[in-house]
Amino acid sequence: MEERERRIGRNEALFREVNERIERVSGALQTGTDSMTILCECGNESCVERIEVSVSDYERIRKDPKLFFVHSGHAKPEVETVVEEHEGYDVVRKNSGPAADMARELDPRSD
Repeated sequence: MEERERRIGRNEALFREVNERIERVSGALQTGTDSMTILCECGNESCVERIEVSVSDYERIRKDPKLFFVHSGHAKPEVETVVEEHEGYDVVRKNSGPAADMARELDPRSD
């Protein structure tokens, strides 16, 4: 179970890194909108769902390395808890354990 939790944490951290790059490109292009489209950050490596989020919500969630954006219904209760529900997506917080450890270790915004 512990290795599975680590794998889920790694997969979610990978999608978070992709979304960080999307956010940087969007900012560089200065699209003039207050929203952006990101990829679902669930632990399913074959998921390709897209999520529309406000830039302010994206920045707010990114302040905590244990928070991730997932398409509605994609939360993995064995490693995370839904802390916010929005139209089309949820925000999940990693529970204590290997997945949370991976989320913190692989956070691109950590110093």
